[in-house]
Amino acid sequence: MSVSHIGLRVRDLDTSKLFYEALGFTEVNRLTVPDKIAEGLLGLASPIGFEAIYLRKDAFVLQLLTFSGHPAPEEAERGMVNGGLTHLSLAVDDVEAAKAAVRSSGGTVTAEPPGGYACMVRDPEGQLIELIHSSVRPVQN
Repeated sequence: MSVSHIGLRVRDLDTSKLFYEALGFTEVNRLTVPDKIAEGLLGLASPIGFEAIYLRKDAFVLQLLTFSGHPAPEEAERGMVNGGLTHLSLAVDDVEAAKAAVRSSGGTVTAEPPGGYACMVRDPEGQLIELIHSSVRPVQN
């Protein structure tokens, strides 16, 4: 078994795509899933309007997905104490350059601890992301 991808629900595919491309991801696939197939997989009623963009960074694949027939409700900002997926962590060679890319592509820097080896940011949709310097990531390649 191996990991195929991580799916991230977004409201605006193109805005989110530009943000992750600024962090070094590359689009590798874009697809629209017919409602009949999406109904069986997702348990949602038609119309669903399932669209997805797959982005790759090294061996990691991030799926940005949206359902035009089921708009995402407004939700409280997810934090580190919520159950479930708390954040994505991306190893970067230059934290300062990554922070600049975040800011220039619609994201925000939310925490900058001393030392410059890591920070927390949010993408334009509010997803929490840790940027950690490649030299100090907890699991090296």
